Amino acid sequence: MTPAAALPARPRTARIDVAPLERPDHADYVGLLALPAEAQQILTMDPVGPLATHGTALCLTARLRRSSSPKPVGAVFAASPDWAYQHPLTLDDPGLAHVLARTALLVYGVATAPNRRRQGIARALLTETENRARAAGYRMTTLLHTPELTGFYEHLGYTTARHVTIAMPDAGIGLTQPPPFLTAVKALRPDVRIRMLPGAPGPVVTGLLPGWDLPTGARFEDGRLIA
Repeated sequence: MTPAAALPARPRTARIDVAPLERPDHADYVGLLALPAEAQQILTMDPVGPLATHGTALCLTARLRRSSSPKPVGAVFAASPDWAYQHPLTLDDPGLAHVLARTALLVYGVATAPNRRRQGIARALLTETENRARAAGYRMTTLLHTPELTGFYEHLGYTTARHVTIAMPDAGIGLTQPPPFLTAVKALRPDVRIRMLPGAPGPVVTGLLPGWDLPTGARFEDGRLIA
């Protein structure tokens, strides 16, 4: 057994400040997250909605407190999930799409500078994102990740799985990711629950729509939600 003293010391938690992205940091922000061109256009837009800082997105940066370096050491980009508008259940129901877009927040990217990893920066960025989302009335956060990050996100209170179902009154919205990606979901309100149902292929999010929840005895049969 390797003596504890021989193990590499874990870096200290960095003291940072998390704040909305500012224009002088656009290039560093894009570099940290490797944003596609269509997402970069959002950075030039005025905020739309109570949570947004740029266009319809929430863009935050992390800086080392009392540092002489002006560059951000972490970044997060979050917005309404694409499935809120693109899932078959919402394509013909703009009202439901709008509710889901204001209820669930998808973290499209969170990144830390390579020399600042394992110092609590990603955790601080996600915590601030969740706090802002909760204050704006959102009920769940979600993100995609690779398997090696499962423990990290579970430690932050997320439930991760290959397949997640969001229970709706008439059916379920299934979120299945191609390998190697997993979906992680986290409730922001006590009436939103993430649980297993009989026959379900993975965790089921219930109570996401305000004022509605699955009835007692709900189950899955042949991959379909029976409510």
